[in-house]
This record gives sequence, structure tokens and C-alpha cells, in this order.
Amino acid sequence: MDEDEIPNKSNQQKGAQAEERRARCARIRVVYEATPQSAEKGEGAPPLAKAKASLEEAPPESSSIKASESLVEQNLSTVSRLSELESNTEEWEGGILSWCVSAWDTQAAVSETRVAKARAWETHALEAQVRGGPQPKPSATKEETVTISEETRYMSREESDVFLPRQLWSSKLKFILAMVSYLLMPIQLWRFVSQWLHKGGCSFLIMYTIMLFWIGIPLLFLEMAVGQRVQRASIDLWKTLGPWFGGLGYSTFLVCFIISTYTNLFNSWILFYMSHIFYFTVPWQHCPFQRNSSSFDPECEQATSYTYFWYRQTLKASDRIEDGGPVAFNLGICLFLAWCLVCVLIINGIKSLEKVLNVLVLLPYLIIFCFFFRTLPMEGTVYGLKHLLVLEVASIYDPIVWSQAGVQVMLDMGLGFGPIVYLSSYMPDFNNCLGDAFLMVLIKMLTLLFIMPFILSILGFWATITTHRCCEKNTEKLMMLVAQGILPPEARPPTLTKNPTSTYNSWLDRLRPPLRSAVLSKVPECNIQEHFLKIEDSPRFMFLTFTEVISLLPGSFFWTVLFFLLLLSMSLCAMVTFMLGIITPLQDTFPFFRRQPRILTVGASVVMFLCGLFFIQPSGIYYYWLLSEYWIVLPIISIALCENLAVAWAYRAKRFLADMMALLSRPICPICGWVWCYVSPVVLLGLLIAVFIQLGTKPLTYTAWNSSTSKETVQQYPMWVLILTVGLYVIVLIPIPAYVAYCLTLGIPFRPTASLKLSSGSGQPLTKKEASEDISQGYKTKSSSA
Repeated sequence: MDEDEIPNKSNQQKGAQAEERRARCARIRVVYEATPQSAEKGEGAPPLAKAKASLEEAPPESSSIKASESLVEQNLSTVSRLSELESNTEEWEGGILSWCVSAWDTQAAVSETRVAKARAWETHALEAQVRGGPQPKPSATKEETVTISEETRYMSREESDVFLPRQLWSSKLKFILAMVSYLLMPIQLWRFVSQWLHKGGCSFLIMYTIMLFWIGIPLLFLEMAVGQRVQRASIDLWKTLGPWFGGLGYSTFLVCFIISTYTNLFNSWILFYMSHIFYFTVPWQHCPFQRNSSSFDPECEQATSYTYFWYRQTLKASDRIEDGGPVAFNLGICLFLAWCLVCVLIINGIKSLEKVLNVLVLLPYLIIFCFFFRTLPMEGTVYGLKHLLVLEVASIYDPIVWSQAGVQVMLDMGLGFGPIVYLSSYMPDFNNCLGDAFLMVLIKMLTLLFIMPFILSILGFWATITTHRCCEKNTEKLMMLVAQGILPPEARPPTLTKNPTSTYNSWLDRLRPPLRSAVLSKVPECNIQEHFLKIEDSPRFMFLTFTEVISLLPGSFFWTVLFFLLLLSMSLCAMVTFMLGIITPLQDTFPFFRRQPRILTVGASVVMFLCGLFFIQPSGIYYYWLLSEYWIVLPIISIALCENLAVAWAYRAKRFLADMMALLSRPICPICGWVWCYVSPVVLLGLLIAVFIQLGTKPLTYTAWNSSTSKETVQQYPMWVLILTVGLYVIVLIPIPAYVAYCLTLGIPFRPTASLKLSSGSGQPLTKKEASEDISQGYKTKSSSA
């Protein structure tokens, strides 16, 4: 062969390759020409046609055109695989197709992937050639290199309702941090410690872990997969999965709204305490003076300064739930500041939230680590840490404990509240949400095991100091009674040494039974175990215990600031995610709110602040306790049950998992579908029945402050409050049966049609995947017409 012919042949090959690239780009642009010019700008034009019409008005020099054909190729491949799967759904359900991994790893799929990658690289090369050459003005060649995904990103303001790009998390790490922030609810962490101490210790952990595998992980994966698959968070998103469950989104929205009204009250208490830490002596360490007098307030002297500050100066609590009164002004200011903080954190949606997630999520772990090592060498911490090894086998056979473990899983994982679906909707649909679900559960378990030693060591120190004070107080009282002749001289206690509890209890045990009974009739028994188990799963006990313990530490000012920063960061994390559960559905449902996100955020914060004023009246704390302890469990279990039925039985678990496997390009264990269909619904139904039985057989009580005796008293909720609770539960869930009745009236089937895909409805922001679907449909139409 002649040497001159080799370069010529090479040039011919390069020319043919370049011609082939230009032809491929031209074929892609033919998609838009498939739609008539009259329909492109009309009312019934497809979304991409409208995007093209608006693209013609966009400046060609815009610097935002950076997308490439690779994304479109990937989406087209995904859509084609979904179409094949949905067309074969009935055959797959009948058992013709197997769950074997090899069925997904066929040679055709490998070839398709290689072709898509090759086309993507060729397109990248062509774009680089076009961008690298001199371009004095926009040319036809440059227009051809603009991919479909680039064209659809530019629209006029009038078209923004049809195709508005949805915000996505900048990285998967930000999504993981957002999910962790949602799970860091301080009230639920404290509740878990209380359940550990009162429900069997390690045996409760065993039941808790089993419940995680029965309902925790399956439902967490379900909610994450729904949000990620549907790629929107509108109120009516559940009707795409099951037409009869269209009212589920409204119920979830109402639950999230009610929770947000009283959850931020916790932040207002923190801010109120923080506003007093800069005093020379914090006010909860001593009783206040009476007005125009040098003596202390007698109501405070009969109780403790910590209890008095909580009930009388922070809450201004009434003696009963029936007693109302004006709103606490100081607490109202703190509530306003708390809502301002939440509003600032989410004023720009998830983009503004991403900037503070690193601090809000990681700061609590650092503070807990510092607290644990500070309290570890203190007296009584070893006694508290011993409860980590307690195992009560009898509690495993108690069905009530099992139901409480299940409820704790629902509350800890935040299931049925809504934010999990909405946070996941900002992730690409090909994200491995099953792995994320396991990761979230692992992080939650490690967090619980990390925080348990810290809280138990604090409680051990608090119980030891409280018992010492009890012994000292009993000694003073007994000496006074002996001096008055009420008790015999043998009842005189010894002088207490370095360990008052050991000295006092040893002396008391050596007394004769008649004399010991006479002594105990005058003074209470000081038992460290009783004081240790006084812990309650309420914010009241959290504020009273920790403020008292921290005041005993050297450098208490520094540790007080750290403690309230710990509570504030954890509570703000949870509050921000709940607020997103209100804002995101409204934005995805109403186009105006998508265009004005700041107005929506500020307006929602104002409305929630006004609703929260109800809980800072004198009896508001009792309503807070009613909702957070007794009411909230009912709607979240009911909503989680309906979500389970919508996916597993309406849309069908096998079909949903097939969609997810096509998106993830990997098999999913079929046991997930089996758990969704049979295990989780049965467990949730059993939990709901057990909760109803417990609420119906056990009186609902609350701890109130009795100002006449300066003591806490346990009172029973009146009947009208119970009726109000049931009514609120019915109001929240009424959209679900109402929508079922609506579907029955119109003859809408229980299951969606086999050809229905999980895509956004009209007026919803289209995702890149949906844009690819429109592209593929147009390409098929063009091909068939040709």
C-alpha cells in the first residue's frame, strides 16, 4: 500500500465519524420538529415543546448551557427499561419471570449500556470540538450541539409552571445529614432512655431491634423510595400509587402542621433559659425574694428553686387544665425568636439548609462527648452506668412492652410524619435508597448507644446527690423531733460523714423494727434506686434534672451554655425538617408558592407562631403533654398503615420493586415485598389496636403544679379533653375515607392502571426523567410516522 494513501484513508475515516456525529445530533433535534408549530405554543403542547418555544427567546450566549447528552441517554435507557418492565408486569407477577439476579444481567442490557456510554462520549467530543473552535456568532452547528436537557432548562417566566427545575441535594452527604438531623429529636432520645430503665433494660433493646426489622427498616425504605421515585412532594402524590389513597397526603400535611405548632415550643423554653444564663447567679439556683420584703418566696421554699423556676417563672402554669389565663409575654418573645431562627434556616429551601447542616448535626455529638468525659469521674456515675447491663427476661413476655417498643420505633424513625418522603424527593431517582435506609437505622442505633452512657451517668450523679440531701434533711428533722421529745433518744441519728447515704442507711437498718417504723412515719425513706427511677419521658424532667446537675459542676456557666446549645441544635434540626414537611407540599401543589418560596416560608412561620401562642398560656403545657404523649401515636400509626397498603396492595409491591430495580440497575431482595405485604401491615394493625386498648383502659393523667402546697400532683384529664382528642384524630384522618368515598362514587378502581407511570401530574415541575420520557415518546412517534 502506498504511504500517501494511509493519511488519506485516515482522514476519510475521521470525516465519516464527524459526519456520523452530526447526523446523530440532527436526529435528536428532529424530536422537536415532530410536533406541529401550532401545537408547540398552544394549550395542549407537550412540556418539552413549550420549553423549546421559550428557548428560542433565551440568549444564545447564556453561560448556563453546560448539560450534555449523556444524561439524556441515561434517562432514555432507564425509561426504556421501565417501559419493558411495566409491559411485562402481569407476566412477572404470574411467575414467568424470576427474581434471579441473572435475569437482570443479560447480554442485551450490557450491550445497551455500552452503546449509551459510547454515544455519550462521542457527544462530549463533538461538543468539545464545537466549543473549542472560533464562534463569532451563533451558528447552526452550535445549535445542533445543544442537547435536549440543555434546551429544556431555559424557559420564559410564563412557562415556568410547566417545566421548573426541582432543587436537588448538592451531594448525598447533605441528604444523609438532613436525614440524621430529622432523627435527632431530643424528646425521643430522652423517651428511649426512660423506656430502657422502666421496661427491662437490654430486653427492651432486643424487642426494639426486632421491631426495627418488622416495621422500622421496611417503612423507612418505603417512604424514602416513594419520595425518590415520584420526585415530588405534592399533597396528592399518593393517588399516583393508589387512587383510593389520594387523601393520605392531606392527613400527613395536617399531622405535620399540628406537630410543628407545639414542637417549636421546646425551642422557646431553651431560649428562655438561655436568656438567664448571663446573670451573675442563674435564677434557678436560688429562690426569689418576695416583693417589698427581704424574705424568700414561701412557695419556692416549700419546693425547690429548680421546680419553682420551671413552673412559676417559665411556664406560669395553672393548677389545672381548666384554668386559663393570659399568654406568658416573656415566653411569647422567645417563641417568636424560635420561629425566626427556623425561618432563616429554610428561607431559601434546602440550599440554605445545606449550609448549616454540618454544624447543627455534628455539634451535638461533640458536646455529648465532652459532657460524658466530664461527668465520668463524678460520684454516682458508676451506679448509673450499671443499668446498661440490666436484663429483665420477664418483660419479653409482656405484650404491652412489645407495643411500646413498636411505638418507640415509629417515633424514633419519624415514620408517618411526612418529612422522610419530602426529603427523599430531592434526591435523584437512581439513588440507592435501600442502602440509605439501613445506614439511617445504623446511625440511629449508634446514636442511642452513644447517648445512653451520657444520660445514665448524669442520672446516677443526680440520684446520688439527691439521696445525700434526703439523708441530711432527715437527720436534721429527726434531731429536732428527739429534742422536742416526740421521738425517744434512741432515734437520734449519727453525725453524717463523707458518705451521708451509707452512714444514714446503715444506722436506720440497725434500729429495732418498732423504732424503725416510728422513724419512717416521720421522715421519708432515702433510697437511691427510687430516686434514680423517678426519670420520666417528659421535657419537664429534662430541664429540672440537668439544670440541677450542671449547677453542681465546677465552671457551671460554661457547661450550662454547652447544654442548652446541645438541646437547641438538636431541636432546631428536627423543627426545620418538620417545617419542610409543610412548605414542600405547598410548593409542589400550588405554582404560586413555587415562584415565591420566601413569601411562603415567612407566611407559614407567622401562622405557626400564632397557633403556638395557644400553648404558652397557663394551661398550655398540659395540652402539649396531651398531644405529645397520648395523641400523636394514633395518627402516625394510621398513616403509616395506609402508606403501606397504598404501595403493597394498591400499586402492588412487586411492581413497585420492579420499578426501583430498573432505576437502581441492581436487584432488590424479594423479602422486602413480602414484609410490605404481610408483616408490616399486621404489626401496624396490632400496634394500633394495642394503643387504643391502653388509652381506653388506663386513665389519661398529667403532672400539674399545685400552688397551695408547692408540689407536683398527678391529675386526670377531664372527659371533654378526651372527646377533643378523639375529635382531632378524626379530623386529621377524615380525608382518607372521604377520598375513598369519592372514588367509589365515580367508579375509580382500587389499583392504578398497568400503563400508569409514577410521573408528576399537570402543573407539577417535570424532572429530567420525565423530560426523557417525553423525548422518547416523541422519538417513537417520529419513527412510526416515518
